[in-house]
Amino acid sequence: MRKSIAIVLAGLLASPFIISIVNPGQRVLEVYNPAGVQVDGIFVDKLLKKTMRELGGTRPPLAGYFPEVRIEKIPVKKDAFTEINDLFYKRGWTDGLPIIPPTKERVKEMLTGADLSPDFVIGKVDPMAGQATVEKIAINAVMAGCLPAYMPVLIPAVEAIADPEFNLRGMATTTNPDTPMLIIGGPISKQLDINSGRNALGRGWKANATMGRALHLIINNVGGSWPGVTDMSCLGQPGEFAMCLAENEETNPWEPLHMELGHPKAASVVTVIGAEGIHNIPGIGLTSEGYLKLVADNLVGMGRPHRSVVLLIIAQDTAAILERGGWTKKKIRQFISKNALMPFSKYKERFIDTGIARLLGGVPSCVFETKDPNAMIPVPFIDQLLILVSGGPGEKSMLIPGWMGSKAISKEIRLPANWRKLLSYVKQSRNSL
Repeated sequence: MRKSIAIVLAGLLASPFIISIVNPGQRVLEVYNPAGVQVDGIFVDKLLKKTMRELGGTRPPLAGYFPEVRIEKIPVKKDAFTEINDLFYKRGWTDGLPIIPPTKERVKEMLTGADLSPDFVIGKVDPMAGQATVEKIAINAVMAGCLPAYMPVLIPAVEAIADPEFNLRGMATTTNPDTPMLIIGGPISKQLDINSGRNALGRGWKANATMGRALHLIINNVGGSWPGVTDMSCLGQPGEFAMCLAENEETNPWEPLHMELGHPKAASVVTVIGAEGIHNIPGIGLTSEGYLKLVADNLVGMGRPHRSVVLLIIAQDTAAILERGGWTKKKIRQFISKNALMPFSKYKERFIDTGIARLLGGVPSCVFETKDPNAMIPVPFIDQLLILVSGGPGEKSMLIPGWMGSKAISKEIRLPANWRKLLSYVKQSRNSL
């Protein structure tokens, strides 16, 4: 009898849920709290609950109902996974999809991906200024399904979205359908098996899906960007679940994106932009100029007089055709800027008479002084036109306009001392599929 009890207890202690018996028939699951805490010690959920009630909202139904502790002991009856998911969903801590419960064991393992103290603050995440400690990043990374080796990417990604010039506060509260997008370049993209080929922005790739998802959970939980409470997007967009890809450096005929952004070629870099949406640019049957004119025409039709950032993802086959024709990134940008034009008469009707040009800013004063109705005006005025080569074979490129008030922010990825060991787990995960 004693031997049987010992075997049962050993099995419970080895469980990834770290379950302890409180009394016969009752178990307790110890999980980390993923919610953000402001510098004064106030949980962002408490403020979100107040805002939700003031707006007359009722979702999430258990907003703010939790003990204000780092690690919570939660009684479970039968299915711990299902019960924790149901509880976290009702508290507003998930994206609607199932999460991995952030148990002590799992969070401890995730923290091996960083050689920083768990309480080290990477930055304040808007809109509620929750402190993104290394531990909070790890908790949400566990929930998203990440491997510990993804932490070196997530930490600078959080640092990037916390940069004031990224303007996460505006992006996380706007009525626009904007979302942060991760772009990874350099050696780490291959080491972590981040997809840069077929379906790079689609499903079916663990690194892309879970790192993109983790960043959005951090914004939701640590930053307090709750749909209908602080996030007022009219429609939202699917990229809020995950939006992450790598540069296809093997097929890129030009210098990599991270070099253009000021980083050494050998560096591993994460770049974050505020993506508004995606627009397919098919290049099949078009000449190089025909393709670039199509890009310009699409830009003109996007309904904004100014863009802080526009990302043009050029498919590898189209990139090869352009390169053979002598097109460089500089020439591509020059051509697009000279062809993305609108007659002033139409520009005035759309942007000046409506007040949009002055409201959104970024339009040179000379445009407002124009008198000739046939004068051609650039649309939009672009601060940063980024060009990225990614995706598999084919000529289906993509245009991604950035949110008007946000700049592209890039950060170099620093590898922890145990990097080789972390990569061995990545290989195991890949080979076990």
